[in-house]
Amino acid sequence: MSAESRGRKMERGKSSGYRSKSRKGRSKSRSGIVCWKCGKKGHLKKDCRSRKGTEGDAQQENNHEANVTGDVLQDALILSLENITDSWVVDSGASFHATPDKKNFHDYVQGDFGKVRLGDDKPCKIFGMGKVLIKQQNGNQWLLKEVRHVRDLKKNLISTGQLGSEGCVTTFTDKAWKVTKGALVIAKGEKVGTLYLCNGISNSINALTSKGVDAALWHHRLGHMSEKGMKILHSRNLLPGLKNVDLDFCENCIYGKQKRVKFLRVGKEKKNEKLELVHTDIWGPAQVSSLGGSRYYVTFIDDATRKTWIYCIKNKSDVFDTFKKWKALVEIETGKKLKCLRSDNGGEYCSKEFDRYCSEHGIRKEKTVPRTPQENGVSERMNRTIMERARCMRLHAGLPLQFWADAVDTAVYLINRGPSSSLDGGVPEEAWTGKKVNYSILKPFGCEAFVHIDKENRTKLEAKSKKCTSIGYGVNDFGYRLYDYENHKIIRSRDVIFNEKVLYKNQLQEKKKENENKEYAILDEITEKLKVPENNNNQQPQQQQPAQQQQAPQTPKNGVRRSTRISRPP
Repeated sequence: MSAESRGRKMERGKSSGYRSKSRKGRSKSRSGIVCWKCGKKGHLKKDCRSRKGTEGDAQQENNHEANVTGDVLQDALILSLENITDSWVVDSGASFHATPDKKNFHDYVQGDFGKVRLGDDKPCKIFGMGKVLIKQQNGNQWLLKEVRHVRDLKKNLISTGQLGSEGCVTTFTDKAWKVTKGALVIAKGEKVGTLYLCNGISNSINALTSKGVDAALWHHRLGHMSEKGMKILHSRNLLPGLKNVDLDFCENCIYGKQKRVKFLRVGKEKKNEKLELVHTDIWGPAQVSSLGGSRYYVTFIDDATRKTWIYCIKNKSDVFDTFKKWKALVEIETGKKLKCLRSDNGGEYCSKEFDRYCSEHGIRKEKTVPRTPQENGVSERMNRTIMERARCMRLHAGLPLQFWADAVDTAVYLINRGPSSSLDGGVPEEAWTGKKVNYSILKPFGCEAFVHIDKENRTKLEAKSKKCTSIGYGVNDFGYRLYDYENHKIIRSRDVIFNEKVLYKNQLQEKKKENENKEYAILDEITEKLKVPENNNNQQPQQQQPAQQQQAPQTPKNGVRRSTRISRPP
């Protein structure tokens, strides 16, 4: 086949017109050539001047429009599916995430969040906002934040613009889409028709609450522990009911823990034996005395296990007596002797009585260089940690400053049961006692608590429980310490039911509302009493005046009646 015939063949391939198979070559004369456009002889299709072929072009355009219409109908069919909760449309034109189904939400907040206009310029009201957790087909979970609740929508929408503001990158291809954040692939899906769909199951509020406890609640129970410490405990399955550790922004942690940029840390070798080295320091004075009248606290920290003891005292002079009590306690508990005590040059540690006692019991004292608290860094850092945790718990609960001693006691209790970086994630309480820690008894500091009233202290018809506030734990995990804010008493009990979602500040608000209602009721009673005498005073003269008018013509009271006739003599 010649080159000309091959070229002719390529032109003929563009149409389904008649082709002669008997012809093997091309004649030089165009008399026998038939135009494929108009059907006349003598010219080619490209040289044709007839407009008859416009019908074929129109047919091709109609076919193209039919294809486009088919795509639109396919998209409309996808949008009209009955199950709107299983698929989400990844939309680059949406301003924010939105869903019409309220059951998809987690942490839902109902309110008036304005209106949104759809493609037909129809305004739709936003009834609420919250979080939505999508379980994808590969098993991964995708948490969407600030999702709007728009009831008039027909499909769930995922906004690529909102994802971009969160640091995510959305990539679209001919057949798939993908959302990444750095090197991490957050979500991916396929293209269906002309829509990029995310097929998954939106976990409702009930499903989430049944799966486990919120991480924020455990954050409060653990006394605002760091996210790193919570992840260590969660990896060991020590936090029952918690599925994952994903803490949101905690404002109370910022108020209580914000610090300056740290200096370079110069570490020393940690001791391996209990009571081989103990760090101690005193904190105070507090601006406000505690409920027990204390203004200072002293700490003792074992270097090997990082177990911490805290004692609230009224004066600095009480440090020596407190030290003797603590020494007797730990030596009997462990069966070992205290070897070294490290402290600063405070007068409470440098007294002759203290030095004599240490020398008699073979205790070596290590004192820091004057004005160099860095040498006693373990105690100084522990004081800061204690105050940060105590400050966060007290601010979160809304308790007054008088509860600082209860807050620091609870903080040390929780610090001993949290992971320590000095122990490579180990727990000081477990390192000291060799027993596992029970985290199921932990409750948020300052939450509402209902304590059982013994039958000796109540009648048969009175309530069996009293509302109090949780302010700590008992000695050796026995019971809870509760504050009776009505009678201003401290109660220790083990028969307690907690409402962990209501704190002391919420109780104060309820109490203020009750007092306001009582005041309004008393004012109403007073005003009613004042109105009654005024009405009586106004009505009495009106009733007495006609009475006086009627009494005026009346005859006097009955007396001895005398006759007017003149008696005649007999």
